[in-house]
Amino acid sequence: MSLDFGKLVGDATAKQTDPRKIFSTLQRDARFKRPLDEQADVLDAWYARRTSKDLTIKMNTGGGKTVVGLLCLQSSLNENVKPAVYITPDPFLTKQVLQEAEALGIAATDREQDPEFVAGRAILVANVHKLFNGRSVFGVGESKIPIGALVVDDAHACLSVVSEQFAIHVDANNEIYTGLLSLFEQDLATQSSSGLLDLKAHETTIVMPVPYWAWHSRQRDVMSVLHAHRNSDELKFNWPLLKECIELCTCVFGGARLEIFPRFLPIDVIPSFAYARRRIYMTATLADDTILVSHFQASAEDVAKPIRPKGGGDIGDRMILAPQEITPSITVEEVRDLAAEIASTRNVVVIVPSHQRAESWKGVAAQILDKNSIAHGVDRLHRGHVGLTVFVNKYDGIDLPGKACELLVIDGLPEVYGLGDRMEMLAIDGTKRQLVRQIQRVEQGMGRGVRSSDDHCAVLLLGAKLTQRLHQPDADGLFSAATSAQIALGRSVATQVSGKPVNELRPILDLCLNRDPQWVSAGRNVVVNAQPVADSHIDENQVQLRKAFDFARVKRFTEAASLAQSAVYGASDAREKGYLKQQLAEYVDLYDPSSSQELQLSALSDNPRLLKPLAGATFRKLSAPAGGQSQAAANLMRERFIEGNDLIIWVNGLLDDLSWGESGVPRFEAGMCDLGAFLGFGSQRPEEDMGRGPDNLWALGDLQYFVIECKSGATKAQKISKSDTNQLNGSIVWFKREYDATCSATPILVHLKTEFENAASPDPAIRIMNSEGLERLRGAVKAYAVALASSGTFRDAREVEKQLTHHGLLANALVKLCTVKQSPR
Repeated sequence: MSLDFGKLVGDATAKQTDPRKIFSTLQRDARFKRPLDEQADVLDAWYARRTSKDLTIKMNTGGGKTVVGLLCLQSSLNENVKPAVYITPDPFLTKQVLQEAEALGIAATDREQDPEFVAGRAILVANVHKLFNGRSVFGVGESKIPIGALVVDDAHACLSVVSEQFAIHVDANNEIYTGLLSLFEQDLATQSSSGLLDLKAHETTIVMPVPYWAWHSRQRDVMSVLHAHRNSDELKFNWPLLKECIELCTCVFGGARLEIFPRFLPIDVIPSFAYARRRIYMTATLADDTILVSHFQASAEDVAKPIRPKGGGDIGDRMILAPQEITPSITVEEVRDLAAEIASTRNVVVIVPSHQRAESWKGVAAQILDKNSIAHGVDRLHRGHVGLTVFVNKYDGIDLPGKACELLVIDGLPEVYGLGDRMEMLAIDGTKRQLVRQIQRVEQGMGRGVRSSDDHCAVLLLGAKLTQRLHQPDADGLFSAATSAQIALGRSVATQVSGKPVNELRPILDLCLNRDPQWVSAGRNVVVNAQPVADSHIDENQVQLRKAFDFARVKRFTEAASLAQSAVYGASDAREKGYLKQQLAEYVDLYDPSSSQELQLSALSDNPRLLKPLAGATFRKLSAPAGGQSQAAANLMRERFIEGNDLIIWVNGLLDDLSWGESGVPRFEAGMCDLGAFLGFGSQRPEEDMGRGPDNLWALGDLQYFVIECKSGATKAQKISKSDTNQLNGSIVWFKREYDATCSATPILVHLKTEFENAASPDPAIRIMNSEGLERLRGAVKAYAVALASSGTFRDAREVEKQLTHHGLLANALVKLCTVKQSPR
């Protein structure tokens, strides 16, 4: 006979809400015996706090986040908080989660029309694009499909996708681009006439934001251009998300494209997400949780206290070493050869920030993969030995467990490619806020090779600029507790080979690669004993600015300005304070344009990389430091460096910036400015700071100056172009106008070529710093720094002068050292 379950006594048919107890009731595969200890810790903590709207779950890669997320959603369904949705960053992970749910015995579907999902009996697993787009099936401006409980898995990867959805991207050949450029051409020219010329020439490195006061005053024209193209491929998925807050957006031109984006996302245009009762963000590597507030409008109070396992034992074994921190004289080429040697028998993965950086690995790489070829390449790594694989700008979203990746190399500092991100990075370069973002990206990359607690991978952090960032005092505290512990262990091990050649690293790496029992034990101990981190990093300034943005959206501009002002008060770094002050001025401009311009001028005095106000910026004439070159150079080193190794690491990073290539042009110009100060000169970037003048100006002393134009990106030019020539000619005229006849200048063009094209009319005084000249300068600076660092005399002005003289770096010798005359015509 059939049993009538409705007549059973007691709680036999009652739905369980405790996720650990739910696990025990599931008809699951044999591999799911019981929750792991780390999973149990997290599930218990979540269950106790489950009624909070926004919760963050942080588990190390391989700790079983998917199971945790599915159990939290099943618990919510059993508690009648429905429907339940599990969001993934890409289709591959959607498929993976569905397979995991089936194996676990939890009902799941990928169809939002599925009656089981609508009724709250199954979990919808969906790609993040399905929820966040201007034609979302969940509804835009209205809730077509309500959400009760939501998991956002790999939140850091989803965040980048959501940012793209809430932005308009248009190429230069589009009518939207030409219409808006025509509308704002004069405003851009006022900011920088040379920048506008680069923009029109489609230079890849130029980034020019439209001044906010021009954007505000021409809103009717802007809306007319955008609305006319609202159904185009470029706008149809983005326009519905942004059309009500275009006035609060930033428009940036550069690299033959434009972007229009808000500083904070109006995420509540997707009501299903905004009003979900429970939102759970799962991540392994999100160091700065502020982005959950700025992008997802999450509660700062809730996400500031993430849910973590009690210990760090859920992460695999990693030996993390920075070879150029151990021995600064180690070169990238030597580490490349070591990686290639290991790749003869093991899979080695290298992550680089750009195709240009990938070129240097071409000779030893079995495959170089970008976003278009990743799937096939990853499959090869999973199936067996490949050798050395290079991934271009792929720091998340790939799993390389076990033998798929036994040595991982992060080569170079992660770069940003979106115009908005590049604009912000230029404004806050060198601040802690920038460091937080870079560290987060590096940690994401380091997680690719260890996908479970039983996995292992050796990690090498390579590149002078990356090493320089990691060496900063604030860097260690920005990694997760387990990663910080593994880095500290790596540094402890590395002290035994400090100052030794790169081949001494091989036996150290083999301890991890060959699973040496003593190394494995040491690695597990440091992770288990890692000091737990109670709370997350939340930038209170950004929290206040998020609130300000929301006030501005409902036209409460004075309240928005008041909150932005509190963020300005909270900033300590002058550059960041100026950047925040500019955002305050944007809100003030909406009701008091005159006061806004005064604020913008004040912001510019804090940070010269910001917008120049309508009245223009006041030019500050540059003078050489008092006390002379040697004393100024010694003073800078005394203030900046504690020991000789710090000096070498910093100089290596500086020289890394002074390299040829299109992608590094802004860094090259900034590096030339830093180099001038390092050598004891007055150093300034007039074009960057004022919108006019040369890229770099050095005050050498005795009223002598270098007027420098940097064309480090002109790597494909056959000769020096007319436009590049005119730019330096114009800077010569600028100098004569700004400085009186008692001052004299040597004009220097940094360019690979020394011959001008026929149409060019160069000033006869122009000197060229070509490839050989730049290399001589770099070599002299490196030798100068090594001599001072090894002797420990970099604080002694007399010794500094001796070394400056020896290496040809005194003011009167530099022209001969690193420049040549222009080729005869």
